[in-house]
Amino acid sequence: MDIHRCRFVDYTPHTVTSLAFSHNSVSDSCPHELRLAVGRADGSIEVWNPRGKHANWLKEHVIPGCRGRSVEGLVWCSDEGQSRLFSIGGSTYLTEWDVAKSVPLHNHDCNAGVIWSLAANQSQNKIAVGCEDGSVVIIDITGGPGVMEHERILQRQQSRVLSLCWYKDDMIIGGCADGRIRCWDIKGQLLQTLRVDKSKTESTLVWSLYMVANGSQLVSGDSTGSVKFWDMKHFVLQQSFNVHEADVLTLTGNMSGTTVFSAGVDRKIFQFQLVDNGKKSHKWMNSTNRLLHGNDVRAMASYESRNLDLLVSGGVERVVAVNSLRNFQNSMVFKLPLNANNVIINDEQRLLIMWQDQTVKIWRFLDNQEKTLAAKLTLSDPESISDVAVSKNGRYLVVSRLSIVRIYELIETDTAKLQVVKVPAAKLEDIGAKKARVLDALGLILLVTNSNEYLSVRFNVDDDDDVSEFDEAQDVVEYDVDNECELLDASQDSRLVASAGYNGKISVLDLGSGEARVLVRLNEVPTALRFTSNNTLLVATMEHKLFEFNLDGELHTEWSKKK
Repeated sequence: MDIHRCRFVDYTPHTVTSLAFSHNSVSDSCPHELRLAVGRADGSIEVWNPRGKHANWLKEHVIPGCRGRSVEGLVWCSDEGQSRLFSIGGSTYLTEWDVAKSVPLHNHDCNAGVIWSLAANQSQNKIAVGCEDGSVVIIDITGGPGVMEHERILQRQQSRVLSLCWYKDDMIIGGCADGRIRCWDIKGQLLQTLRVDKSKTESTLVWSLYMVANGSQLVSGDSTGSVKFWDMKHFVLQQSFNVHEADVLTLTGNMSGTTVFSAGVDRKIFQFQLVDNGKKSHKWMNSTNRLLHGNDVRAMASYESRNLDLLVSGGVERVVAVNSLRNFQNSMVFKLPLNANNVIINDEQRLLIMWQDQTVKIWRFLDNQEKTLAAKLTLSDPESISDVAVSKNGRYLVVSRLSIVRIYELIETDTAKLQVVKVPAAKLEDIGAKKARVLDALGLILLVTNSNEYLSVRFNVDDDDDVSEFDEAQDVVEYDVDNECELLDASQDSRLVASAGYNGKISVLDLGSGEARVLVRLNEVPTALRFTSNNTLLVATMEHKLFEFNLDGELHTEWSKKK
């Protein structure tokens, strides 16, 4: 077996800009529905399932990003047991997402400046957003998924609202770009203004706010590196810590309100603990700090239950670090993997194809063991690519996004380069897909939409004509496959297509008869599947197990039984 390690593939993940857990901390066991949303600078959102563990997490969904758009804030709200995900990102819109389909459910224009911050109230039926022009807009979300209604704009002021939090359901607190923390009541009246330390050269920016659980204390982090604790019953400063060397960008804490964490540009995460000072009162103490990241820490989130305690952090370093909330100083840090399924190989033409954002790069391996960049395709549309497929002869490239699918012809030149020419296919411009495969033997392109609909269109990849044509008169064939599709592979003769979801169900679609059946239901999470030359199906799982299944007759092969 030849194994090649390709160091030249220049895949670079994007900066982590925001983190949010789908549930609040609880004293009972962790719910199975707990998820972590990770927002990145390219506008993409990853949804991770901790599966009740500190390590071995599952990335269930990736909402593709968009050129020129980032995710600057995330918040989950619970609606009758269903978690709703909202985001902001460099615009005046608050977006609610359909996570299962990876598409926006609704975009709500706040009719104010660009949104810089957001926060949900304790009852999770209202969201406050802070804007560039100093506005704080309250949005009512009690109407259910996809419904957002403007409620009111709080008493205006002139500075950007960089951070927000709620004190119960009665008070909205905003950290502003003029070194002030402003407090409004729910009716919109400005109640109080708190001032942080001034910088000698520029205005102090209040980047982060956090309301301590089960209490009336507010924690603020600003551009001077200060972490301050405020009494919100009397609107007075209680304690101040100048522990950071630069801006404090993010704050979080535990469920009991006895521990607070701060992080920012200086890369360190500081832990503050509430201790008894022996005078029937308590004081905060800077207990420890850890250096877990190689660059700015832009976001943190925490979750705590009886069987799970998590402190997650991320930033410019691009990785998400998972630490223990209760044993922060001594726990082993687990980092979520950065691997993405965005590389495919064409054996016949010795091509390696990688895609990221709106760009596809094609490398060719030469006979002298060298490689060359044969082609680079950059799409003009802002939407990011969801999948890429190539024909076995290396002539056709299928590029899919959630809203559109396009075909390109790769034409050989006198050099080792490839000329990329678009093949007109108007029928495919009305179809979006999260998965695409070229089935050469049948002359089909198989597509799976974000609604898990299986479609095929006919396209002759062995056509010898100089000008490639797509038959616009043909009908799109739809198949009835009752299974979510996270993994997809076709047999060597293209007759059978296997798909699997993270629910463990593996289905096989016979393209000859158009019928699908469930091959097996695993109690484990499949992470990869592949047809073998013997027409069996190999399936790998998150538990580091490998299964081999027969497609006819007895389910498990002899090899699978022995292993």
